[in-house]
Amino acid sequence: MASIFIRKFPLAKLRTACQLGSVRWVSSCCSGTVAVGQQLISTGPASWALHRPSRLPAHLPDAVQGDLRELANELRKLLLDWEAGNHLMCVIYFAVGKMGQHSLVACSGDLNKAKEIFQKKFLDKTKNNWEDREKFEKVPGKYDMLEMDYATNTQSEEETKKESLKLPFKPESQLDLRVQELIELICNVQAMEETMVEMKYDTKKAPLGKLTVAQIKAGYQSLKKIEDCIRAGQHGRALVEACNEFYTRIPHDFGLRTPPLIRTEKELSDKVQLLEALGDIEIAIKLVKTALQSPEHPLDQHYRKLHCALHPLDHESHEFKVISQYLQSTHAPTHKDYTMTLLDVFEVEKEGEKEAFREDLHNRMLLWHGSRLSNWVGILSHGLRIAPPEAPVTGYMFGKGIYFADMSSKSANYCFASRVKDIGLLLLSEVALGQCNELLEANPEAERLLQGKHSTKGLGKTAPSPASFITLNGSTVPLGPASDTGILNPDGYTLNYNEFIVYSPNQVRMRYLLKVSHHLS
Repeated sequence: MASIFIRKFPLAKLRTACQLGSVRWVSSCCSGTVAVGQQLISTGPASWALHRPSRLPAHLPDAVQGDLRELANELRKLLLDWEAGNHLMCVIYFAVGKMGQHSLVACSGDLNKAKEIFQKKFLDKTKNNWEDREKFEKVPGKYDMLEMDYATNTQSEEETKKESLKLPFKPESQLDLRVQELIELICNVQAMEETMVEMKYDTKKAPLGKLTVAQIKAGYQSLKKIEDCIRAGQHGRALVEACNEFYTRIPHDFGLRTPPLIRTEKELSDKVQLLEALGDIEIAIKLVKTALQSPEHPLDQHYRKLHCALHPLDHESHEFKVISQYLQSTHAPTHKDYTMTLLDVFEVEKEGEKEAFREDLHNRMLLWHGSRLSNWVGILSHGLRIAPPEAPVTGYMFGKGIYFADMSSKSANYCFASRVKDIGLLLLSEVALGQCNELLEANPEAERLLQGKHSTKGLGKTAPSPASFITLNGSTVPLGPASDTGILNPDGYTLNYNEFIVYSPNQVRMRYLLKVSHHLS
């Protein structure tokens, strides 16, 4: 990765002005000292990137390592120039994961000279003219350009708290306490960051909310190229270049290790999940921005922006008891490494879903869907969605659809709860299945096989028995216990449990959101 930028640097703002590409350089600048931190990411020697500066994280390592010591010395020499308000053109370029070259060119007060040097370097490293950057085309072996959102109106959590203390009054939340706790849970930006770090996404180089929708789309396009390589059995240069492109567009942090090639469908599916999470977080970051002078409590603002009513159920109500039974009786026998405790159930009324729902289709079932906590703002505000056209189809067992299960723990596995973070959310949706196309094995082209049918059902060897099914508010609830279905795939692997897939959001109506505690053994 590399960075080329031009900026007038008042000394007092040096700390927040200098984030240079894959190397986080200046962490502080006071009393004539410059602290330098290092963070490198590798995608192979042929992969390059060019992008503009963004806001520097509040805390960075102070150690000066390797070639960065030389840079620190150069920065010290230029402090007087900066203090005088002069212009500086800084160029740093290297193959991702390797220490490279850098140069600092003092241009005194000549801004045009700095621009000229910058534009020449841009052309040299990308083979694109700076003036034509809106039509930028990646040239093999040259730098790429990442699209980032550099809006400066985003306040840090600390800055927001300081501002809130100046308010003449603090509005009280009008929400039920259980709803307040739920909104706090799904709008926790720090938890979203931690989730992305677990998935190896580099939140330092590309802070959450700064990666644009266009860049996420570009990430999907790179995964599509990787899919083509995997399907064609190409594990040489073509795959390396496709992986390099993906890691360039979607920054990852593997420490000092070289990022691995994405060789298998499982690895590809993991990266699809990463981009899905980034898309939901992009929605969440925009939603959680609060207006400090608003008469509403911040949690009430977040809740209103969801356009989704959430009503806590009484624990003694019939609905709560049925849902609790459904949760426990369909915990799969192969998922005994944890148990679940139902903490709360919220009745869901998503704006516009009832009107759009396919009431004309028969075979309506109440089915499970699980997801990471970081995804729920996106789900509740935009509904369950189909993967975008540019996403690789290989990442989806039965094609690009909305997936459900009749076994609670099968969906709970997608909450990715842990001993430390044991709270997860499960959704029960009314799904208009209509006539199902039943399949014995996964097929990414399943949607093309419908031939007039309305959904796909992957047949599992263990499922709730129809003898235990009941009806709740017009939908079939497949209560357990589960039993052997007698299903066997003579041509290969048999699915453990049923999968239900619809390919249109208007066949889904969200009904209940469950807050569940996971107890891992």
